Amino acid sequence: MFLKTREKLGRKILNKKAAKLLRTKCFHNFETAQKVGILFDSCQQVTYLAAKRLIAFLEQKNIEVESIGQVLTDEMLKYFPPSNQISLFSLEQINFFGFPKSQDVEDFIKKDFDILINLCTKENLQINYVLGLSKAKFKISKNYETQFADFILEFKNNRNPETDELIEKIKFYMQSISKA
Repeated sequence: MFLKTREKLGRKILNKKAAKLLRTKCFHNFETAQKVGILFDSCQQVTYLAAKRLIAFLEQKNIEVESIGQVLTDEMLKYFPPSNQISLFSLEQINFFGFPKSQDVEDFIKKDFDILINLCTKENLQINYVLGLSKAKFKISKNYETQFADFILEFKNNRNPETDELIEKIKFYMQSISKA
């Protein structure tokens, strides 16, 4: 019960901080974006690998990419190969309210991304913290976190897709929609 109360309080604080955030909103697609940020929960290696494939896809389009992912424990950090494009933080690196207290997270939030893509398929307070406080110009997310996203992807029956399916839908829309 204490954890639920603490999480609710954390969400309230996050919503207040996000409401005060000043950022320039601007539509981007994969033709106009120069810098893209990616958020993901890599508690399963399959998600980490899917994020790496998306990074490679974007780099082929000459887009600069940085990403940050979450793992369960500090111990898990050693199982993921170091990468210039991927930073990781663990759930052991959170504060009382459940917010990440990693310097990598704070640095990522301050980056001026043209697009920020949230690859989480389930609600995740730590990833929502980064999504909500990022100064990215255009934020993409699945339909569970609508207040922080500019472009919301919905799935039939409000189901949780696999990460690869979410990525394919993002690619489809970001390549199909032209800047108006």
